[in-house]
Amino acid sequence: MIAHRGWRSALAREDSGQALVEFALVVPIFLLLLFGIVEFARAWNIYEVLTDAAREGARNAVVDNPTVSEEDVKSIIVEAGQRAGIAIEPGDIEVTGFRAGRGEVATVRVEYQHELRWVTLLWRLATGDRTVTMVSEFSMRNE
Repeated sequence: MIAHRGWRSALAREDSGQALVEFALVVPIFLLLLFGIVEFARAWNIYEVLTDAAREGARNAVVDNPTVSEEDVKSIIVEAGQRAGIAIEPGDIEVTGFRAGRGEVATVRVEYQHELRWVTLLWRLATGDRTVTMVSEFSMRNE
């Protein structure tokens, strides 16, 4: 009976650090997955903001309002980005078909360089860059 107790206590001592080692192996993978999900959600949110800004700019570009200029359309898009905390540069906005005539298509294209924050190392290993170029384009017919 004494030998039996000694055998069990020897087994208990051998795997006492097993849970700690498994935890140390799993936590980095779990954190990488968690941060990747958060980074993807941030990028998707920014893309939706860009799409809404392009839609708002395109709508203002096609409405028959003589007081609206192409620069006004760009400033509307920049303001839409600022409301969401995104700095869209006017040089990254392209407006084509502005005042092209009724029934013609006007297109607003917005580009944005999104900098990855948490999964930068993996993205840089895969692409060599830490930014992702997001492009949103919206077209409407002139009224």
